[in-house]
Amino acid sequence: MTFNRGFSLIEVLVSIVVVALSGIGTLKLYGYMEVEKANAAMFIEAKVIAESQVALIQTVNTTGSMCAGKTFENINDCVNQQEDSPFAVTVTSAKSLTHEKVAGVVETYGKVYKVTVAWTDRNNEGKALVIPVSVSKYTNLLE
Repeated sequence: MTFNRGFSLIEVLVSIVVVALSGIGTLKLYGYMEVEKANAAMFIEAKVIAESQVALIQTVNTTGSMCAGKTFENINDCVNQQEDSPFAVTVTSAKSLTHEKVAGVVETYGKVYKVTVAWTDRNNEGKALVIPVSVSKYTNLLE
């Protein structure tokens, strides 16, 4: 004769511990995913800010540009920095593009600038996105 008495107390306790441990692991993973999602959103926002700054620099010599009449000495006046933004935008000169003309005269025909957007992510780590932009001698930045 067999008895079907159900689960023993030890079996029930072991199953409760297994379910609780898997739930704790899932909660930790959820918290990690939320932080990474916020960091990814900040990176995307920084990329949009950097690309808009690159576009602004590339329109330096066009009619109606807010950067009309700027040179590199005052190009940072043209930086589109928003108040209360977690992002810091800077524009720096990376290198000059030159070639040697006849009779050994070196002429600058362009410059490469770096647009840098820096921020602190949710892990309190400093992050930066750098996008290079080239400007030819036909803009007034080189004067």
